[in-house]
Amino acid sequence: MIYLIRHGQAGSRDNYDVLSELGQQQSHLLGNHLAEQGVSFDAIVSGVLNRQQQTAHIVAECLGESSASVPGLVIDERWNEFSLLNVYRGLAPRLIAESEGFARDYEQMQSDLIADPHATRGAAGRCDRQVIEAWMENRYPDYGGQSWEDFCARAHASFEDLAARSPEDNVAIFTSATPIAIWVGAAMALSNERMLRLMAVLYNSSLTTLKIRSGEPLLFSFNATPHLIDPSHKTFR
Repeated sequence: MIYLIRHGQAGSRDNYDVLSELGQQQSHLLGNHLAEQGVSFDAIVSGVLNRQQQTAHIVAECLGESSASVPGLVIDERWNEFSLLNVYRGLAPRLIAESEGFARDYEQMQSDLIADPHATRGAAGRCDRQVIEAWMENRYPDYGGQSWEDFCARAHASFEDLAARSPEDNVAIFTSATPIAIWVGAAMALSNERMLRLMAVLYNSSLTTLKIRSGEPLLFSFNATPHLIDPSHKTFR
């Protein structure tokens, strides 16, 4: 079984690549839940990003307290998230110039993020969606950052490695919302629009499970949070 695990809650948009205090708590809750369920892993993989590795280390520590053997963490940049900050820097000025509505939302988002650095609704949600849609559609071909197509190709690049493993292996992969959505999208033959919707609803520290059968990913569960009993522990960013 392949366990795709989203990192715990991160910091503010200006300092996003670190777990918040709640993000650390979410990771501990996940690790303790997996230990209580007797789940063990044959491999543990993480993207390069700090928030991904922090989540992996906390979960592995919890598993180690109840298991004789926990595999070492393997770092694989193919599981990195794209840089939303870079996409904003490249595309938001153009959207502001072209759309009065986006310009108003962008200004409102700045105020909203001061009040709540983890805001995902209202103006922040609308701006995120429009910026990411423009990136996915390659609306501005001269954008100098990584393209959506290249990002998807990188996310899919580990498929052969995972397909080569024994079907009985449990592999934990600590990653982010977009790589998880891309893999679920591949399993369900989803459009970019549908994948964008999945990205928006993935909880921090959630579990999504797949298996590879006959050369295709098969989805078993999506966005599960059995370890987050308290509703206040469920966050999206």
